[in-house]
Formats: sequence, C-alpha cells, structure tokens
Amino acid sequence: MAQEKKITKAGKRRLKVIAKTFPREYHRYVIFPEIKLSGKWLKDMGFDSGKHVIVSHRKNKITITLQKEDEGEV
Repeated sequence: MAQEKKITKAGKRRLKVIAKTFPREYHRYVIFPEIKLSGKWLKDMGFDSGKHVIVSHRKNKITITLQKEDEGEV
C-alpha cells in the first residue's frame, strides 16, 4: 500500500490576476479578473480532481477549503 504524502508546512504561492474576456452582443466584450490554481502541490494538499471546495471571501482575502464529504450543499 502506498504511503499517502502530506504537506506539513504552510506554503505560499505568488500568482497573477489576469483578465478574462467574455463576448457580449454587438461585438462588445466584458472583462473579469481570473486567478488560476493548478499544480501537483494542490493534489499533495488533498485537493484532488472531482472534490468540492468552499470559497469564502472578504475584502483583500479569499479562503479555499475542501468541503467535507458529509457536508451537503452550501
């Protein structure tokens, strides 16, 4: 049986907020900010594909937490 790898120390990532455009009527576009998270480090922290997360936010802070399997919809 394979040993499950756990990250025990806190880490930091520096990411860039990019512009994402969506086409609208009359050849106009709207622009929204986007942050992409990807990498092996997410899987190592337990954020496996198919799992659900809870995103909490307030001014200047976003928190992403794995949803417990016994929790229902928010």
